[in-house]
Amino acid sequence: MDHKAMLTGKSMAQILFSHAENRPHHLCVADPDEAMTYAQMAQRIREKVQRLQQLKVRSGDMVAAVCVQRGDHLALEFAVQELGAVFVPLEKRIPAEALDRICRTVQPALVVRRTDLKDENIELMPAGRADPSGQVLSENKPGGKIPEDIATILFTTGTTGTSKGIMISHRAEVAVAQNVFYGTEMEEDTAELIPAPVNHSYGLRHCFGLILGGRSIVLCDGAAMAEDLFTMMDRWKVNALSLTPAMVNILLHLTGDRLGTYAGRIRYLQLGTAGVDGSMKDKLRMLLPGSRLYQYYSSTEAGCACIFDFREDRSPRRVGKPAVNSVFAVLDNTGKEIRSDAEHWGYLACRGPMNMSGYFQDPQLTRETVIDGFVRSRDLGYIDEEGYICFVAREGDVINCGGSKIAPEEVEAEAMRFGNLRECALCAKEDALLGQVPWLFVVPEKDCLSTFDGSALLRFLAGRLERYKLPVRIVTAAQLPRNAMGKLQRGRCMELAAGYGDEQHGEKWDGPG
Repeated sequence: MDHKAMLTGKSMAQILFSHAENRPHHLCVADPDEAMTYAQMAQRIREKVQRLQQLKVRSGDMVAAVCVQRGDHLALEFAVQELGAVFVPLEKRIPAEALDRICRTVQPALVVRRTDLKDENIELMPAGRADPSGQVLSENKPGGKIPEDIATILFTTGTTGTSKGIMISHRAEVAVAQNVFYGTEMEEDTAELIPAPVNHSYGLRHCFGLILGGRSIVLCDGAAMAEDLFTMMDRWKVNALSLTPAMVNILLHLTGDRLGTYAGRIRYLQLGTAGVDGSMKDKLRMLLPGSRLYQYYSSTEAGCACIFDFREDRSPRRVGKPAVNSVFAVLDNTGKEIRSDAEHWGYLACRGPMNMSGYFQDPQLTRETVIDGFVRSRDLGYIDEEGYICFVAREGDVINCGGSKIAPEEVEAEAMRFGNLRECALCAKEDALLGQVPWLFVVPEKDCLSTFDGSALLRFLAGRLERYKLPVRIVTAAQLPRNAMGKLQRGRCMELAAGYGDEQHGEKWDGPG
């Protein structure tokens, strides 16, 4: 990639304004309520800038906004940033307690509950005003300041611990947009459907990638309302899809193979937020035989850092090669870079301009996470001989059974090949003799729920896995615990396993011998 030829700009808003001049009549964003060209989107942003100025929002202030899956939400974000303020997007159905906690943390100048910015839909919070130097001061940690050039603070869902505020700069937003745009090789007339919420890093960043290239965004409210999703695809001639694995599962469950009827139109489909098992990849290869099929390896801290086209490559552990702005390394537990391979794992770490500026008001966690410019993840993996990044397991998910290490993803991938399963999860149950033993929770297809044969699955796995990797119990469940973005909450599965005694039902064997 010739970096000199890269599409670039000082901020995503300024890039959008540039497109408003160069291609004013091209569709920028469509949602179930309205559609805006680039010129109309730019005008909407200017109107919101004027309204925010009336509300006395200033450079250095924070503005928190409850998400709606609409173009107007993106317009508000860019308007806030045009004023030099910091945008804090919130979950659509954020609980009152969580909203109060975030407001105490960032102390926004105002909270927006509807993006129309009418008086009745905003709440002024004067405690969040900037000091005379333009820096926001925190009462929670006196003297704590937010770095310059911060565009957005994204709060994680907190599934791996306490929710954290991740500071993203304007430069990082442009860099992640480049990772998306060049990684997917977007065509000139790309119109991409994004059902993922635009307060979340995945949905938001794929909007950025489209705006970078002056392409078209089509928003809809998730995948559960499948008819609405397909209606938007038809109405706006969608030719690209941005989905999560959970959304794919929902569509397949609700509509069977209907996605395949769009095979002649879809240029690419991209997946993110969670790993993609082999059975889903096989299904998508079958339904969309002519489409590019992308998987992103990413985090909120290091946006869209790695991309993988799994159309032809069936390597089970590969998650791709570094995106255009990314450099990867494998670190040991001291933060030192190591040589890695399939037998020698380390922590996957990424460096590049798309990385976060740090965790809001948590310099200690920032120092622990960012090492010599690399954001160190909790993911164990290696870099293979062809330069592909290979994921093995999350650090806390690896099961230590009598000294033997088991990567849950490997067992889950084999179980899904058995068929008749919607999803499954391998987790650890404490064991007095072996320390930990693997339990497998399975969700059969709806019509197989009462007849699912766990013994047959166990025999199937026994022919494909080493003995110590076999689950000591297979438990049938109606669903697995997931968060709002569809990520598996493996810790909850572990809690479920801890609650089961030997008298509970489920297929069982005597453990590794």
